[in-house]
Amino acid sequence: MVNHQHEHSVGEDPKVTPTVEEYLESIYNMTVDEGKPAIAARLAQRMGVSPVTVFDTVKRLKGEGRGDGFVIVDEKSKEITLTERGKEVALSLARRHRLTERLLVDVLGLDWEESHEEACRLEHSISPRLEEALTAFLGNPQTCPHGNPIPGSGAKIDPRAHPLNEIAAGSDIIVIRIGEEAEHEPGLLKYLQQYNFVPGVKFHVKGASPFNDVVTAINNEGREITLGVKTANKIWVLPVDH
Repeated sequence: MVNHQHEHSVGEDPKVTPTVEEYLESIYNMTVDEGKPAIAARLAQRMGVSPVTVFDTVKRLKGEGRGDGFVIVDEKSKEITLTERGKEVALSLARRHRLTERLLVDVLGLDWEESHEEACRLEHSISPRLEEALTAFLGNPQTCPHGNPIPGSGAKIDPRAHPLNEIAAGSDIIVIRIGEEAEHEPGLLKYLQQYNFVPGVKFHVKGASPFNDVVTAINNEGREITLGVKTANKIWVLPVDH
């Protein structure tokens, strides 16, 4: 991750810096990939900074009101949304990040929990030429290793998918994607990969109890995995019809 220090002076137009890219990508992931509102408190938690820092940074990202800003903040709901300029930057970084993860996992053999952090370090240095070469070398992949669509690849989020915690016990499912929110938890990524709870693998939901705050699933090999409800909410699956 980048060092989230202030990189603008008050009154300056917002420039595209690594910190700006990280903020915009996080807002994009929250609102588009996760379908949740981006508010300062959640953004602070995601970025690992204080709410005051987020407030100050978002204020700068709004620009000077001349159409040069990256975000818009709703005065009533306080929800943060991307302008077209902000979305363009966010999509560019998300593409570089997910392509880099594919390289690290598929070619270099890194584990999930390592690939995300390493991709965060490398993504800001990838030029358009290198991105083009990387795409060709990898065969124009559609998703990152965790199943999230790579912007520009033509892949879309499957609207039929549901968070695992919404699936009833007794259902058969196929794992579609591990949300970006979960990628910020290296221990969780390691746990999911260890139990082969990865995109494309089928599982049977053995138990789902919101009262016990756990979801238990079993794969075709008889391996059982137990996840907390909050964690299951970050994993998107598709019910399998018989």
